[in-house]
Amino acid sequence: MSLCVGIEATKRCNFKCRHCFVDAGRSRPGEMNSAAMKSLLRNLSDCGVTTVGWSGGEPLMRRDLEELTRAGAACGMNFTLATNGYLATRERLSRLAAAGLKVIQISLDGPTASRSSRLRRGPSGAFERAVRAAVDSVSLGLTVHLCTLLTPETAEELEEMAAFARSLGVHGLRYTMWMPVGRAAGACYEEHAWARPEVGCFFDIFPSFRKQDFEVIIDCPTGPCPGREMFSCKVGMGTSYITSDGDVYPCTALMNPGYRLGNVNRISVRELLSGGRMLAIQREIRAHVPSGLCAPCPLRESCRGGCPGRTIAVFGKWTGGGQEGALPACLYRLHRA
Repeated sequence: MSLCVGIEATKRCNFKCRHCFVDAGRSRPGEMNSAAMKSLLRNLSDCGVTTVGWSGGEPLMRRDLEELTRAGAACGMNFTLATNGYLATRERLSRLAAAGLKVIQISLDGPTASRSSRLRRGPSGAFERAVRAAVDSVSLGLTVHLCTLLTPETAEELEEMAAFARSLGVHGLRYTMWMPVGRAAGACYEEHAWARPEVGCFFDIFPSFRKQDFEVIIDCPTGPCPGREMFSCKVGMGTSYITSDGDVYPCTALMNPGYRLGNVNRISVRELLSGGRMLAIQREIRAHVPSGLCAPCPLRESCRGGCPGRTIAVFGKWTGGGQEGALPACLYRLHRA
């Protein structure tokens, strides 16, 4: 059973980021209203879910987000929020904190407005508003992380980005790997770009930020990498994802029609999170032993091909084919000693 569930509060978004894995912009048909979302939160609590992460789209485009957070907190759940920060005024953040929000993740892809806008396409003043949201969130007592897309270009800015994040007083910097789905569909992982020395330097540096008051975190879809060799996919066992219209997936990286578990409007969320289909996917993950480029790797038995979602997004399937189950642009393979 997943103890942490991400919920897409809405697919609506005021940004048009090039790498958005859900191609956010407009509402989904049939997005859950307040009553349906509160019912879902109660059912998740009954299943033992302890943490809910509001995602999107842009969650702050839901006017009832404070009401929903308060209802879930009354059931004993903790809440986190992933936001672009544009609508995160101090007043709104204060209300969310009072309702039960504990952790906020604010997206910034560079330490300046021009560099952040290379990937994150928002309205005028987006960078400045996100910075203000980070500072206000810290002052309100929230745990705050900046989230940056990991690319060969942003990798070489790690030290500068970390210094910028620390100057805002935030608690950490999270790097996440883009997925070639949604608005980024059709893009691919160019191995020669990811093999650049600048990317290798990133992995030389990032372990120095661990176990300090400020931490640099690398998100799971990166798979194994130097400094975090003991990667294993925890799909459906630590976290799952529910879209705004009620579809359930084992994780955000597997938001693929073949891995859709069902819809909470037709099947109980308990069955979807712990039923036969989820167990079958977990068995598939554990049984997978990649070959091809992964064959000589000392991590093959523990890693089992890294993030399956990345491989499926690029090649259309996880096993077989020319890739033979190996992770595209595996950072450990490209930069291990």
